[in-house]
Amino acid sequence: MEIGQNLRIIQFLSACATRNLLRFSQRPKTVTAKPKIKPEAKPGARREPTQARAQQTIQTLFKAAAQILDKDGEAGLTTNKVAAAAGFSIGTLYQYFPSKEVLVRAMAVKGQDLVLEALEAYLAALEGRPDVAQMDARDLLRQAIRILLKGFAGGKGFTQSLIRLGWTMEQPQETASVVRQVSDRLAIFLERIEHPQLRAPSAAILFVLTRSVIGTLRSASLEKSPLLGSTALEDALVQMAWALLAPPPQAAGLALGKRPIT
Repeated sequence: MEIGQNLRIIQFLSACATRNLLRFSQRPKTVTAKPKIKPEAKPGARREPTQARAQQTIQTLFKAAAQILDKDGEAGLTTNKVAAAAGFSIGTLYQYFPSKEVLVRAMAVKGQDLVLEALEAYLAALEGRPDVAQMDARDLLRQAIRILLKGFAGGKGFTQSLIRLGWTMEQPQETASVVRQVSDRLAIFLERIEHPQLRAPSAAILFVLTRSVIGTLRSASLEKSPLLGSTALEDALVQMAWALLAPPPQAAGLALGKRPIT
C-alpha cells in the first residue's frame, strides 16, 4: 500500500517537473542587447578644421578692426563695432579677445611677426646671391631700414593708426624681444656676407644701431611726426647705420685693394 502510494507521489512530482520544463523552454528568450561601441575619434581628426576656422575668424576680426581704425580712428574702435563689421556676435569676439586692448595687442604682435618675416626673407635672399659683396652697401642698409620703417612706423591710413595704437599698449618685454631678434639676425647677416664696405659689428654697435632705429620709429609713430613716410627720415636712419657699420677709411681702402696714404 505504501509502496503504491509513494509511486503515485513520484509520478505526480515527475509530471509537474516535466510541465514546468516545457513551459520554461517555450518562453521567448530575452536577448540582452550589447551596447554599441562608437568608433573612437582619431586624435586631431576635428582639430585641424577647428583651428582653420579659428584662424579665419581671427583674420576676419583683424581686418574689421583695421577698417574701423582707417575710417573712424582710434576713438571709434570698439569691440561691438568690430564684431558687427566682421559679421560675428560679440560673444564670438570675446571667445578670442576679452577686450579691445587684447585685440589690439594681438594685431600688433602679428604685425611684428610679419616685419621679422619680411626682414628674414630679404636677408636670406641676399645671402644666397654670389654677387652680394659687389653690391652697394648703402643700398643694402636702405632696404633693410625701409622694411623696419614700414613695419614699425607704417604708411598711410589704418596701418599707421594701428601701429601707433599698438605702441601705446606695448608690453616692454615683447618690444625687447623683437629688437633682440632684429639685432641677432643682422649680426648673422653681416658675418655671412663679408661685405668689404661693412665691418662685422660689435655687440655694442648692434645694440646702439637697433635700439636707435626702432626707438626713433616708435617716437615718430607716437608723436604722429610729419617725418613718417618721408625720404628725409629714411635718409637720416641710413646715414646713422652707415656711420656705425662702415669700416674706418683706412681699413676700407685696404679692403678695396688700395694702399694707405702715408
